[in-house]
Amino acid sequence: MRVPVPALDDSLSKEEFLKLIPAAFQSVVFGTIANNRPYTNVADIELELDGKLYFATTYQKGFYHRLHAQPYVSITALKGEETMSSVGFTLNGTVKEVDLSYLDRIYKQHPEMLEINKTESERRELLRPFEITPTDGFVYDLRQTPIFQKNFDF
Repeated sequence: MRVPVPALDDSLSKEEFLKLIPAAFQSVVFGTIANNRPYTNVADIELELDGKLYFATTYQKGFYHRLHAQPYVSITALKGEETMSSVGFTLNGTVKEVDLSYLDRIYKQHPEMLEINKTESERRELLRPFEITPTDGFVYDLRQTPIFQKNFDF
């Protein structure tokens, strides 16, 4: 289970921002490009390690192939009941497939993955882990007046 987003202020560091993503936001929308067209997919950011974010997807999906064809992603998420009670972020970066050993870390951190991947079509053997190296991003907190916004360059 993900944690609530704490109150945000100007003291929020890049490191804290990155740790907040897998801790507080369940699913994020990934923007990718293929054949000069935009595509979106939803996936969970599962880990933050040493300033990088990690997620997994199955290798049969078009998403997997787009990640290999174009190594840039933009991810966005929003958490809250309604607009003015929400916190959101966008993060841009490069992406690459990493060693399968990262799946062990993902499963250890998120045991619910065992439930998700019980079915034949989503077996663990089909999953491939990816690493996002951030380039820039921003967070905004609509729960505050005035609205809190902070940009980050990595």
